[in-house]
Amino acid sequence: MASSSSPASTVSANANAFERDGKALDAKHRAVVKIQTSIRRYIRRKRAARAPMDATEVVMDEVRGKTLKCALLALAWFSFSTGLALFNKQVFGQKRGGFPAPLFLTSMQFAFQFVFAKIAIGAGVIESAEREHGRREEVPYDVYWRALAPVGATMGLDIALSNLSLVFISVSFYTVVKTSSIIFTLLLAFWFRFERPSWYLFAVVAVVSVGQIMSVEGESSFNVSGFFICLTAAFMSGLRWTLSQRVMHRNPDDPGDSAPGIKESHILEHPVVFVYQVMPVMCSVVFVFSCIKERWWISIPHSDWLNGPIDLLIDIVVVGCGATMAFLLTLSEFELLRETSALTIMMIGVVKDIVAIILSMVVFGDKFGMDNVLGLSLCLMGVVGYNKYKIEAMKIRALTQQNRRNRHDDVVPLMDINAYA
Repeated sequence: MASSSSPASTVSANANAFERDGKALDAKHRAVVKIQTSIRRYIRRKRAARAPMDATEVVMDEVRGKTLKCALLALAWFSFSTGLALFNKQVFGQKRGGFPAPLFLTSMQFAFQFVFAKIAIGAGVIESAEREHGRREEVPYDVYWRALAPVGATMGLDIALSNLSLVFISVSFYTVVKTSSIIFTLLLAFWFRFERPSWYLFAVVAVVSVGQIMSVEGESSFNVSGFFICLTAAFMSGLRWTLSQRVMHRNPDDPGDSAPGIKESHILEHPVVFVYQVMPVMCSVVFVFSCIKERWWISIPHSDWLNGPIDLLIDIVVVGCGATMAFLLTLSEFELLRETSALTIMMIGVVKDIVAIILSMVVFGDKFGMDNVLGLSLCLMGVVGYNKYKIEAMKIRALTQQNRRNRHDDVVPLMDINAYA
């Protein structure tokens, strides 16, 4: 008679088998975890051997590299700006009676810059950016008029209104009022969340503004129309850089609001593409103001600049040379904006003005009183204070990014432990 196992013994045997399988699975799980931990430690040791710098040194190396690049861009900006000013003064100065329609001339230089940007894009200047982001796509019309056209319009209005205000006010009063552009830039940076509101930044901008006003030589005469036109130009100056920053800064780690609808494939962070997109509107705005104010179709033919066909050819060549320098100047400005911010651009502009004033004192022997010297000192103090603030902000941002990269590197995908379950 064959013996059969009882139900109790069967359940006990199954339980023992399940316990043995569980212990074996736990042993495999512990072995896999141990292997993964050993591999992660090995990878970290190899990385440490290749890059022995600690996080602080890495951050400082990044900050020094970016500071050097910005310094070189600022130097290029100073050089092209000074060269263009000297070129315009020499060519379009009083030797030939002065150019009768400066706004028309400026609009033509903008048209030349648009052509230069188009040629540069066709020549493959943006190939490296296209390899990173894909082939460049054209910006849709609705996005263009919502995000890019305002940039060109504000840039054109800044130039046109600044020129128009000089009809009503003196150069010294114009300089005093235009210093408010840095205050508008700060307020707009707060509004678009590019900068975090702080009393320190308020104090720095206030010191720089007071210094700029004190550095202006001579008495100022007040005119209501000229004052409001110049104040509007100052606001447009701050707005154009802030709107440009919204378009060019596409990095998710960058603070502030980005312009909606802009994609990486539009490659608008590249200065050449950005110039190509905004110059048509910019040129149109300045050209309209030229038609209203200068009536160039009457003033130019009756001047010494258009006595015959040869003069026309020479004028085109001269305008093209000036436009080339202006194009290089604009590229350096937008590249600097891509690396920094609108408020930093304003501060660098203050440094440029200080250098120009000091050069005029040394080279041309211009006289300045104690108030002017004190004003320049206040400007320098404000710039140094802002530079300190910006470097500290760069360190914090770079350290945050480095920590994020380190946390990402610690997560080494090796194998799925659950596969052994």
